[in-house]
Amino acid sequence: MRVVIYCLFAVFVASCSPENNLQKIITKAVNAGEKELVIPAGSYVINEPIVLDGVENLLITPDSSGRVRITSGMELDLDDFTCLDEEKGIYEITLSELISDRWPDSFRGYAGWPELYINGKPLQIARYPNDTYIQVDSVINPGSTPRTGDSSNIGARFISKELASIIASENIVSNDAKSMPLFLDGYWKYKWYDEVIRVESFDSESGEIKMAVPHRYGVGPPSGGLFYGINRLEFLDKAGEYYYNSDTGSLRFIMPNYAKKRTTITVGYQDFNMFEIKNCENIRFRDLEFRDHNGLLFSIIDSDSVVIQACRIRNMAQSAINITGGKDCGVVNSQLHSIGGTGISLNGGDKKTLTPARHFVKGSTISDFSRHVKTYSPAVKLDGVGHIVQRNSMSNGPHCAIHFTGNDHQIENNHIRHVCMNTSDAGAIYCGRDWTMGGTVIKNNSIQDLGKASHHHNWAIYLDDLASGIDVIDNYIIDCPSGILVGGGRYNRIIGNKMTNCPKASIMYDARGLNWYQPYLNDPKHTLWMLWNEVPVDQEPWISRFPWLKEIPNDDPAIPKHVEISDNEIFHSAVPQIHESVYTYGIVK
Repeated sequence: MRVVIYCLFAVFVASCSPENNLQKIITKAVNAGEKELVIPAGSYVINEPIVLDGVENLLITPDSSGRVRITSGMELDLDDFTCLDEEKGIYEITLSELISDRWPDSFRGYAGWPELYINGKPLQIARYPNDTYIQVDSVINPGSTPRTGDSSNIGARFISKELASIIASENIVSNDAKSMPLFLDGYWKYKWYDEVIRVESFDSESGEIKMAVPHRYGVGPPSGGLFYGINRLEFLDKAGEYYYNSDTGSLRFIMPNYAKKRTTITVGYQDFNMFEIKNCENIRFRDLEFRDHNGLLFSIIDSDSVVIQACRIRNMAQSAINITGGKDCGVVNSQLHSIGGTGISLNGGDKKTLTPARHFVKGSTISDFSRHVKTYSPAVKLDGVGHIVQRNSMSNGPHCAIHFTGNDHQIENNHIRHVCMNTSDAGAIYCGRDWTMGGTVIKNNSIQDLGKASHHHNWAIYLDDLASGIDVIDNYIIDCPSGILVGGGRYNRIIGNKMTNCPKASIMYDARGLNWYQPYLNDPKHTLWMLWNEVPVDQEPWISRFPWLKEIPNDDPAIPKHVEISDNEIFHSAVPQIHESVYTYGIVK
């Protein structure tokens, strides 16, 4: 059953206890025609989506007596668990609600298993090794490469003596029939694309591992295959880990060290969109707490001025907020922490007319994101036209903090720290592979302490594969392996940036279209040409805003023309590396 709220036209204080259904509280307010819903303090458990459809002018906020916590999680007492080993702190519980389907043969990061939280902190699903990766010894067969259209569906075969050793020592049985599946989570080809894949079979003597399905890019260099095993009972050996059995609905965990004296336990296990907001206008969620949910928290579609304000969002197994279509929706002065995927996605506006959506993320803190899906699940993801990302703090992520496509975004005055921590060839702020993405301004951001890469640098700001028409102005970059990389685009401006302690590179502006990227430019089906063909470059407003775009096919598209690099300050960092064609066709000073 889904609660659908229609047409809402003054303060309504919910006259019910927190034990009552929040959906009924909202429905009652709607039926009364109220504009403000004040919710009594307490914890509210949501078991199905709350849908607002066609609602106008509604504020949802707590009363003054305390916090309102909204969750789909199950709260448990330690007494609900069976103690298997008091000295080691091993506990187990079996619940029918936790029984689920087997995992698919491959998936990106997360397959819907229950999340276990103790004292508000997520536990780690059991893995081997606990904190590092196994490196493939040698590749026998890299397997199919679906990314190139290869549909032969051949799983990779490789040698791993270390995995074979743990298999033998722990007596892990063969899982050809999927009776006891072993899954490996890894960067199989590139450190910017992770995937979990089931093992089809293994030979503990030779160390040969055969994967059930291919990795998107095959297995091999440059990462060479970095992986770890997940969710086997044999891997449960560290405080703060847990094991999940989908057939029985069992959870077994080792008590984390921080929780010995006082223990609160929550299981997040329900996967649905908690709030589905469609065709609404002027809706505000203020000063609420959302936590311990396994699905998307907010799906906001084709709505205007829907705002999440001063809210606290914590312990999401997947992404938190998706805004699609409409205008002037966003997140302000809120905190997001411990997010399994992307923090906030903004998608809206009309690219053909360059009409902005003006969706926004302002004054918010987003930390510990991309916990499960380790690549391309940033703190903030932008697509469309005219979004605003200002005055936010983003920290602790394995890959990029801000990923954008589209036009005319404002990315300003953000503080980004400790991202790109477990990857290579990544950017804290990243875009790429589109001539038609002009108008975005990246200005006055502070970026520091990026992770070091095993191969290919991590960059503070990365305009990849001929991205064009972007301003990078007055940013402060400190203690990063590398500063700013522009991969051969045109009409980019790199002005007034300050870089300190960037030992690998400060500014690099290459001309890849003249060398290794040339075959892609010769392919009319390549992404660059496909995106260029989708835009009416010879019509307004494009012909006025970006007159150079219609000339690209006849204007040496491989050459990075009309670039400006000026007034940048570089301290204790590598010297800039700027291709001679940038000097020839642009301004460098």
